[in-house]
Amino acid sequence: MTGPMSEMGKVWPVPTSAPPRDVVSLDPGRVARALKRQWFVITLGALVGAALAIAAAIGSIPRYEATVTILLDEERSELLQQVSALPNAVNSDAAIQSEMQIISSRALALAVVDALGLDKDAHFLNPPTPGTAKVLNAVRGLAQPLMDLMSGPPALAPDAPVDEADPAQTAREMAASLLLERILVQRVERSFVMLVTYSDFDPHRAAKIARTYGQAYMDFQLASTNEVAMNAGSWIAERLDLMERRNIEAASAVQRFRFEHNLQQVRGDLLTEQQQSEVASALVQAATETATLRAQLESYEALLSATPAEMAAVAGLQRDDDNASPLVQLRAEYANTRRSLSSVVARGGENHPQAAGLRAAMAVLEREIAVELEGTVAAVRARHNIAQSREASLRSELAAMTDTKGGNDTVMGRLAQLEAIAQTYATVYADYLLRFETTAQQQGFPIASVQIISDAEVPRDPASPRKLRMLAAGLVLGALAGLMLAAVREMRARPLSTARDVTAQCGLPCVGLAAPYSVQRRNDRARMVTMRTADRIRQELDRKTPMAGGMIVGLAPADRGSDVAGVVVALCRALVARAGRALLVDGGGLPKGVAAALSDLENVEILSIGDLRAALCGRDAREPGSPALAGLRDAWPYTLIVLPPLTESTSADHMGWLDATVLTIGWGKLSAGFVSDAMRDHRDFRVNLVTTVLDGADLRRARRLMDPDEYEARLIHA
Repeated sequence: MTGPMSEMGKVWPVPTSAPPRDVVSLDPGRVARALKRQWFVITLGALVGAALAIAAAIGSIPRYEATVTILLDEERSELLQQVSALPNAVNSDAAIQSEMQIISSRALALAVVDALGLDKDAHFLNPPTPGTAKVLNAVRGLAQPLMDLMSGPPALAPDAPVDEADPAQTAREMAASLLLERILVQRVERSFVMLVTYSDFDPHRAAKIARTYGQAYMDFQLASTNEVAMNAGSWIAERLDLMERRNIEAASAVQRFRFEHNLQQVRGDLLTEQQQSEVASALVQAATETATLRAQLESYEALLSATPAEMAAVAGLQRDDDNASPLVQLRAEYANTRRSLSSVVARGGENHPQAAGLRAAMAVLEREIAVELEGTVAAVRARHNIAQSREASLRSELAAMTDTKGGNDTVMGRLAQLEAIAQTYATVYADYLLRFETTAQQQGFPIASVQIISDAEVPRDPASPRKLRMLAAGLVLGALAGLMLAAVREMRARPLSTARDVTAQCGLPCVGLAAPYSVQRRNDRARMVTMRTADRIRQELDRKTPMAGGMIVGLAPADRGSDVAGVVVALCRALVARAGRALLVDGGGLPKGVAAALSDLENVEILSIGDLRAALCGRDAREPGSPALAGLRDAWPYTLIVLPPLTESTSADHMGWLDATVLTIGWGKLSAGFVSDAMRDHRDFRVNLVTTVLDGADLRRARRLMDPDEYEARLIHA
């Protein structure tokens, strides 16, 4: 509601620019009112989202998932270590991730395709298309010509050769691609258990492919283990042949020496002194050590002449007193790098960028192993020279001690040396023979470090679509979209809908709301609200000091589309109730049906503006104080002239007659800037403006725009 008006003739200020918008704040009451106003938009969004979800669920084709559970078994790895001395990779996080990549590799997919013949299965290669995919494909097909037009024709090299693809290989690659799209490999938390899940439209085919994936992975593990064992076994076999010949030659030399010197058995009485016995024993030990170092030196020198791959594959198999030997560590690192290279080549091919990096790393490791072997050879050669010098020294000492005993001592020392050499070669040969046997056992021993703990079963229920989840998601997403749209609607510039909006944004007084005349006839509350508004208009007119006699009031809507009939009828009734009689003049804006609505009032006369001018013909009625207008005021206490909309006013002839003006604004139709510009353009109308009224209001919706404790809202509820 507005306060009392000031003195007559006051020109209501009109804002020169659009008023500042309210600062957005987290007011729970304001948010609740906004939701109350926009509930239809939010509900419509939720219903549209649910409808789309239902359509997507109906158009979707059920998919079934089959899962096989694989365990990276450490106990089997220990058993494999017992069978073979070859080192196994530690199941670290990186190793488990590598195994997951192996399962999802193209090489394993091709193995599954070949095992099941999927490249020849037409149902697998041409799966059914869901309804949503058909719609998207249709939209993409319609938009493709426009995209091709925007991108231009593709650039083709002149006389470029066209590769003719093999149909069988193409089908095989297509089947592998479909497998990779539908396979999912997951790790169960931080355990050594992996879940291999395959989804398909056919539940039986999904279970069969999942089982085949598990078996193909186990076969891959066995093949990898056998390959490492075969690479090591080939080199060990070569060394075994060499050690066998050396062992036979050493044993033959002992037997030949005994036969030549007739020494079939040793006579203990040739060495009579304890010192001579100790020196002889030390000489035997020195000869044994020399033979051992010579055998090691020959093995390492033979390894230097091998290929880099053989050198790297067998370098860690040499016995060494230090378990943390650099050669053992380098060999383990080389084996891991080679395994990674095989995995990358299986997934991406020989020309994969990562494969080039791994080959470079293998080359670096081969050079490091070669350098380490050269250092080891130098160290063993030095130790061998020292052992030879010590053996020569002991032999000289023993010869000096036994020189007087005859030539038998020299013969016996030589015999002991030959026996020591033969024993050393026999020991080395037995060691190589043991390694060869264990490697051969590993090649034929079917042990893999993985185990299938739960095979895939035929799924009973489809995994997708989950209709309830889709419906819930559609409702939530649709409601969120509706909420966003509602927020946009709330944040945009809102048309004038309350008396407080007119006063705050336009600087004009406003007495309240008026319901449409059609609503007033069937709704008592709407009629009562409009009558209160009309009474307040009459009260505002009474506050204005009129000229002598009655008052001439002009009522005009701001724009066409306003429902002024209800305001005119209610105002005429209020004026008759106040003064007993009133004159209603149609100045070009009186709606049809008003005369019939006022038929029950006998003291209301309706004239057109032409009839009024004819009645005042010959009199000077253009000046406000003319005798003609004075006679009109004396005859009628209130004369209400209904003017055309301000946007259609082309003449201001009758503006000088008016003592007061009332502006009607269409409820929820006009912005504050529109009304301000209209007032600024019609200064004569604005000079005598008494108040404004919002006509054609929807009272139920208007309550949602007001604060619950606002006076106007209480009046509407009364």
